[in-house]
Amino acid sequence: MYKYINIKNYINFAVNKLISLSSPIIRKFENRYIKKYSNKPLKHQPVFIIGAPRTGSTILYQTLTNELDILYINNLTCKFNKNIFFGFWLNNIIFKNKAHNCFKSNHGDTSKCGLNAPSECGSFWYRWLPSDKHFIDYDDITENMVDEIRAEITAVINYFDKPLVFNNNNIALRLRLVKKIFPNAKYIIADREPFFVAQSLLIARKIFFGNYNTWWSMMPKNYKEVKKENYIKQVVLQHYFINQQMYEDLFSLVNKNNYEIIDYANFAKDKQLILYRVKSLMSFDKLRNEAIDNDIFESKKVKVDKELEKSLLKEIERLDWNDYTSKL
Repeated sequence: MYKYINIKNYINFAVNKLISLSSPIIRKFENRYIKKYSNKPLKHQPVFIIGAPRTGSTILYQTLTNELDILYINNLTCKFNKNIFFGFWLNNIIFKNKAHNCFKSNHGDTSKCGLNAPSECGSFWYRWLPSDKHFIDYDDITENMVDEIRAEITAVINYFDKPLVFNNNNIALRLRLVKKIFPNAKYIIADREPFFVAQSLLIARKIFFGNYNTWWSMMPKNYKEVKKENYIKQVVLQHYFINQQMYEDLFSLVNKNNYEIIDYANFAKDKQLILYRVKSLMSFDKLRNEAIDNDIFESKKVKVDKELEKSLLKEIERLDWNDYTSKL
């Protein structure tokens, strides 16, 4: 088993290295298509699934991309994150519109589901954006960044004539950038009951770092201040301040007809109603081939001890989760 893992890792490394070395050559191939199709009017608005971590965005992303014949970055396409147009072109040859039928993930990672499984593909965005700072303000935006991202995404959408759906939670803190690139982009906001988000964030910390104290995942604008608090306050405030920024920018920058807010509990309760709302938002309802139906389940199980549960609830109740005006 140990030798198998080493061989598999070596093969993955070799493949990724080959793709990286081939990138300049691939760029010459795809540039003419990007130039041609990015200069045409946008046929469909891009759609962004956003929200704080552990709010159900991954299963929402998996369900939408499995049922609807829409574009999404899968694990194969993501390997070509420096040549995303080529990645989509190659993916279409291999998988066409075949359903991925993947409804499992490990904290957003779907690599065990195969190459057709949907990917968050943060590496695509890190070509232009920092990995150690998630909130992007107007001063962080350059014209070159805007032009390049717009050209690549527009070319993909126009070439395949389908909506392109991204699931990248960090975009919740980058709406000012997206607004500048795609003024009429559409958004699906994933949210969830605060206790279960906080509990899940703590469990993720334990899994990845073996403790509750080490920060995991998205950093709100005031991350440095939040990080000074104890871990109980940190996970609650992480969710709260991500939502605060996301909703502030959403309500001030985006037309109300261009977004849907999806609560995880409602998605689990009535998946078909949520899918209907999303199809209406995208104005697209073409179905994918060989798609397996999936059930949505939100665990309501308390997985922390009574004392920790009580402390989390106390911190949650201190905040106003309706108008998000609370501060540190």
